Amino acid sequence: DYDEDLEEEIKINETARQNKREAEEGGTCCFSGENSKDTCGTCYPMSIASYKSKCSKKNNCMGCGGTWCQSTCVIGAADPLRKCQTAYPTGVSKDPVCSRDPIACHGCQGEWCRAGYNSHFVIEENSHGREVPEYMAPEDTDGICCYRGEQKNDTCGTCADIAKDTTCSVKSRCSGCGGTWCPAAGPKCVKAFKDPEDPCKSAEPMTGIAERWDFCALNEKHCTNCKGAWCLPGNITYYDGTKYKPGVEYEPISDQRLTAENHTATQEAEEEVANDDSLDDLFPDGLADTAHDLPKDAEEPEGAEGAEDEDEPPPFA
Repeated sequence: DYDEDLEEEIKINETARQNKREAEEGGTCCFSGENSKDTCGTCYPMSIASYKSKCSKKNNCMGCGGTWCQSTCVIGAADPLRKCQTAYPTGVSKDPVCSRDPIACHGCQGEWCRAGYNSHFVIEENSHGREVPEYMAPEDTDGICCYRGEQKNDTCGTCADIAKDTTCSVKSRCSGCGGTWCPAAGPKCVKAFKDPEDPCKSAEPMTGIAERWDFCALNEKHCTNCKGAWCLPGNITYYDGTKYKPGVEYEPISDQRLTAENHTATQEAEEEVANDDSLDDLFPDGLADTAHDLPKDAEEPEGAEGAEDEDEPPPFA
């Protein structure tokens, strides 16, 4: 008969052994990920070498065709909710205690970053109780699960308590945890703009809109403290007139270097130059009126053609 308690105990022991091997070796061996340029960050959960395999050891990983991924404890990051993805260059802990394992790292207020920290796949139990990889669409994780807002009628805009665990910080589970899902397409903080009178309509293209992990983007209060403007995505326009689109890289409406010539404007400019009386100051005594009649090459004086300087030595033969 199926013993649920025994099955759970086995899983706990297996996880403990896997974590022990990871702590001993300082990382894990990954065979493939979603992104070949970031195998460690996007490593598939089922692609990590088991502690039962010799490939789980650092010295054997490359020989097994894997990529060795060092596990780290990140303490300093731009986004406290996504420390692994937004770690500062000096944000990785060098303390041997904090870097020992996930539990120690958590005790140091850090986030344990192992292979697959940036993957869209997570391990879930299916209807038969077996662990299988499950794909999480970006829109299911691109946002925050907020438990409480400073204002009841604007939970997302004034969020003060955000889910930090991997279970509740997913859209499909947020409501079951008693939270409100706030998608990344919510209000944005425009922190750099051209027109102080209308910041939402004059955002700077590259640095004007705070990223979701930016302190200024957390809520309207933080945005105000950053001297920014709290704007709905549909109301945001770059100062050149380009509409802001969440998740889409900025592209200017037009490039002047590629704009076709306006023949009417060119003709008007030529006529303006032709009728410009200021040319008289450059060509006095009526020369301005006759300058266009001058021959391209002035005539040479008589006898000048073929004449040579008597003092100039003849060229070499």
